[in-house]
Amino acid sequence: MSETSDRHTRTDQVPAPLAEYADRLLLSTGLHAEDALLIASGQLDPWPELSGLARALRAGWDLAEGRA
Repeated sequence: MSETSDRHTRTDQVPAPLAEYADRLLLSTGLHAEDALLIASGQLDPWPELSGLARALRAGWDLAEGRA
């Protein structure tokens, strides 16, 4: 198993395969996880090419916070 999937095996987090996919998606965009969290929480606006990803991150953030 990779280090990435090992980090996401706790029951209070997303399933390991989903976390692995998210990690790969972020790597393909050049974003760091910290930047993705800032975008998701609305504290950082991404460059225009990532506006669709930003909407998805913010929707996920809202779901996780129980706001959706």
